[in-house]
Parts: sequence; structure tokens; C-alpha cells
Amino acid sequence: MGYFVGVEPGVNLYVEDLNPGGKENIVFLHGWPFSHRQFEYQLNVLPAKGYRCIGIDWRGFGHSDKPIHGYHYDRLADDIRAVVDALRLKDFTLVGHSTGGGIAIRYAARHRGRGHPSSCSWTPRLPGALRKRPPIGSSPNREMTAPG
Repeated sequence: MGYFVGVEPGVNLYVEDLNPGGKENIVFLHGWPFSHRQFEYQLNVLPAKGYRCIGIDWRGFGHSDKPIHGYHYDRLADDIRAVVDALRLKDFTLVGHSTGGGIAIRYAARHRGRGHPSSCSWTPRLPGALRKRPPIGSSPNREMTAPG
């Protein structure tokens, strides 16, 4: 079953929620430039095995709204939190692939496990994107690590 969840005024994310009565919750975050359909094989098999599978099209992709702003890791992680809160998820496994893996990492760090993800699985492709760039005018060889 698919529906939309508002994550900020004027921005709704599409959520594919299969087997809402499942024994365990799995949240899937796709990579760039895909949608929740990237996990079509998992979404076809796991619900029949008793899992609740939640595929989220993050902003700008799939059926979700495509605003001109908000395409940074903090906002994307906040979007996931809004969905987790709307669905009242208490325990879940967070699975992210490529950029979705980076969002999963930022979610875990920024929201300190809000919603109590029991585990996270990710394959991020953008490790440099999780670091902040040095301030303008500083040495270009110096990188600042994002606060944890």
C-alpha cells in the first residue's frame, strides 16, 4: 500500500508500506537516482516471510515531491525521521544503498537512534559527502569532520 507522508510544509514523501502487520520492520532507502523500486526483489519476497517492508522515495525521486531545496544529508535524515515518527516505528532495521547508505548513516548519527533502529545496513558510495568542507579562506588541504 502506498501513501504520502508530509515531512515539511509543501513536501510529501511517497512511502510504500507492505505488510503493516509484520513481525519486524525494515525501512529501505534507495540510492541515487532510483526510487523504492530499487528494492523490488526484497519487497516481493520479505512481506510473504512476515516482515513489514517500508520503501521510501526520498525527496526529488520516484513519486515524492520534488522541491528545489533540501538536498543535503541533514534534511534528508530529518525527512526519514518524519516518516519514522508518522509511522510510529519503535524498532526497525534501516537499509540504505549508495546515497541511501549515506542518509542512513546521517540518520543514525543525527537522531541518535530515534525510533530505536535495531540495526543498520548500508553501502554508502559517498564517504566524502559526510565531511564538512573547510571554511572559505582556510587551507584547501584541511578537512573538518562533521560533528558526531
